[in-house]
Amino acid sequence: MFSQTRFSQLLKFIPRAAFNTAVKQSQADRYAKKVSSWDLLVTLLLGQLTQARSLRSLAVTSQSLQPHSYHLNATSLSRSTLSDALQKRSCEPLKAVCQLLLAEVGRKQRRSMEPMISLIDSTCITLCGPRFDDWTLATKTRITQGLKLHVGLDAKQFTPTYVNVTPANINDLSDALQMPIESGVTYVFDKGYCDYNWWHHIDQAGSIFVTRLKKNANVACIGKLSEPEHGIASDEVIRFNKKNLNTKRPNHYFGQDVRRIRVSRDSEKSDLILVTNDFKRSAQEIAALYKQRWQIELFFKWVKQHLKLKYYFGCSENAVRLQIYSALLAFLLLHAYRRQSAATSSIYEFATHLAYSLFERPAALLKADERRRDHAQLRVAMGSLQL
Repeated sequence: MFSQTRFSQLLKFIPRAAFNTAVKQSQADRYAKKVSSWDLLVTLLLGQLTQARSLRSLAVTSQSLQPHSYHLNATSLSRSTLSDALQKRSCEPLKAVCQLLLAEVGRKQRRSMEPMISLIDSTCITLCGPRFDDWTLATKTRITQGLKLHVGLDAKQFTPTYVNVTPANINDLSDALQMPIESGVTYVFDKGYCDYNWWHHIDQAGSIFVTRLKKNANVACIGKLSEPEHGIASDEVIRFNKKNLNTKRPNHYFGQDVRRIRVSRDSEKSDLILVTNDFKRSAQEIAALYKQRWQIELFFKWVKQHLKLKYYFGCSENAVRLQIYSALLAFLLLHAYRRQSAATSSIYEFATHLAYSLFERPAALLKADERRRDHAQLRVAMGSLQL
């Protein structure tokens, strides 16, 4: 009886119809003769899962697709073909599928009826040297050179719900202004996203924000919400004094109440000043929410350590973007497959085990185990009868 390989089961989570539509819209396969965008996607995902370290190793790994090409509907690619595809094939189909899977993560969290907490931040992907300078020097900043990965992370599932890849010189706030805001979500971010009008936009959308307030913010204290307690130095209602942010931008939050919480720290560091539009949670809960922001730093560390973002198969901007989106897709597919498998191990352990069993057929293996168990039981029964 035929059964799918684990790799085939993993690929089932990709919305194939949406991928084909994105390929047509971006004309990614317009000049393709033998190799399709699907072939490239399957090869890149295989390289991510097996930790291929170079274009040559990716091409060698791709040869393992050959016995399974019929059921995967994908062919193996040679090194020269891969190099050409990485240079010329559009990354838009991968980006479109990634966005669909990200949206599915958000829908599952909303169906769980638990409050959704989105942690917002960005991380730099450093790309410098003779191989990358042709297209990264123009957007270089004093801090880094390369690309920037903007992420909105669901704190409950430890999975991104929003991802965007931009040049290194794009400000965090500039990207956040383009990010869709959903009602009922609590957004947690740091001082890099300080913009009173954006905070007002989140408030008007029926969402909550929790962030840090700058020390030089021009505010007036209206009153106290609660008395100081362990870890909480003060809990107050404040208003912004400035009617205009500058000569051309009015302050939409002027005249409205916000909440300021001063969190004391045991170390010699100064108090943490938080600001939020949430007046229902306790001060301790608000402080705990901001503490969860550390999870997104752990996510960035996980992605950079365990996905292929240290060694690149190509040096062009298109090749790098293809590899970044394939890495994110690999993470999202692993998350979905792990959820379906009801695995209790960490996603790293699950990915490591899967890498060594991609072309195993679980159902067939299960039948073989059952047959071996039946034969063992039969031998035991025959032995008891002889006695």
